[in-house]
Amino acid sequence: MNMLVIRTILPIIAISSMFSGCTIGNGRICGPQTPMVYCDKKAYDALFRSPSSMEKWQEVSGRNDIRQQDWVACGGLPGGGVAGISGGTSKETADLSSKKFDGVQLCMMDKGYKYTGTCDGEIPSQYPACQSPKPNR
Repeated sequence: MNMLVIRTILPIIAISSMFSGCTIGNGRICGPQTPMVYCDKKAYDALFRSPSSMEKWQEVSGRNDIRQQDWVACGGLPGGGVAGISGGTSKETADLSSKKFDGVQLCMMDKGYKYTGTCDGEIPSQYPACQSPKPNR
C-alpha cells in the first residue's frame, strides 16, 4: 500500500506544483496575480531603492561633502526631496511644485553641480538641468 501511495500521490503533487504558475524570483514567491516588479530584482530596486533627487547631483570638482547643505540652501528637503506647494486647485499645486523644483535645480547648477540623473521621458526632459546650457548663465 505505501508504494502505491508514493507512486500515485507523488506524481500528482509534482504535476500540480508545475501547473500552479508560481515561481520564485527576487527572493519572493511570484504567482499569476503578483505584480512583476516584485519578481524582477532590477525593476524592484529601481522602484524602491532609487536615489533621491539630491543624489542625482554631483559637484563638478568632485566634492560632494556639502551637497546636502547646498541642497537645503536651494530649497530642498534634508532627505533629498523637494516639498510640494499647495495651491487652490490641483493644476495650481502642480505648477507651484514644478516651479519650486525647477528653482532648486537652477540653484544647484549655479552652485556648480552637474545633474547626473536621467533626462529620458516626457517630464524629465523638461527639467532645467536637461536643457541645453544658456550662454549667459
